Amino acid sequence: MKQSSFGDSPIRSRALVGLRAALARQRPDILIDDKGYAPDFRDTLLPLVTTDDFEADLQAGDGNELQTKFRAAHSSSGLAVNCFAPFRNRSADLTLPVQGPFDALQFEQKCPTGLRGGRAPNLDVLLTGPIKVVGIESKLTEYLARHRAAFSPAYAEQIRDDRREQGYFREMLRLVDAPDSYVWLDAAQLIKHGFGLARCFRDRPVTLLYLFWEPANPDAAPEFAAHRQEISAFAERVAGSTPEFRAMSYPELWRTWHDAGPATWLAQHLAALRQRYEITV
Repeated sequence: MKQSSFGDSPIRSRALVGLRAALARQRPDILIDDKGYAPDFRDTLLPLVTTDDFEADLQAGDGNELQTKFRAAHSSSGLAVNCFAPFRNRSADLTLPVQGPFDALQFEQKCPTGLRGGRAPNLDVLLTGPIKVVGIESKLTEYLARHRAAFSPAYAEQIRDDRREQGYFREMLRLVDAPDSYVWLDAAQLIKHGFGLARCFRDRPVTLLYLFWEPANPDAAPEFAAHRQEISAFAERVAGSTPEFRAMSYPELWRTWHDAGPATWLAQHLAALRQRYEITV
């Protein structure tokens, strides 16, 4: 069961308008509807993103996303693809808070939790290498809707291995009793990803990286600071657990790429990313 959202904040509506306008400026040749959806998922791609780098992965995922949510200017999956697809064959150029090397980059990858029945959660990006693994959960505006944590009883009943002693499991039990502890952070989803990553990659250090969008003026609304406060609280509660939990905003990530003196292709890619996503609200 996914964590449920129950109501957008006014700032999310402003963000959706801004992201739609940014896509319209970048692609004046296409007709975007009032809800921010382009006619075809290819219309939302940045210049250096090719379908060969991600289409097969998303078609294998859940939800027929390419024909539905991915067409939106505010798609978090679209943000992840637009950001990382050009690295599929250039992994040596990819800089993250957790360093590789990585030899495989995949989108919408399932890391089963081991529970009987139900569907495995899909990670937006999975990076695997000989000595480390990083799973990325990408958020665009989703966290600007209020949330309440929800877990099937199967998690507490069926997880019987060493994950039971980890901070993710303890935080799950706390949220079962206090499901409104986080307003903006989708903590239940992160915990489920944590269970899946810990089960699937027992042979290498693994990190769950929470990568989230913020506008160019995050001080425009208190929700952005509240979201960061909840990230810090969650990180403290799962500290020392497997997977390691890290968090970073997309603009922060892009600044690290810029400051490193990127290759020509990456400088072009960064410019396109910022034109699309670094908006004010």
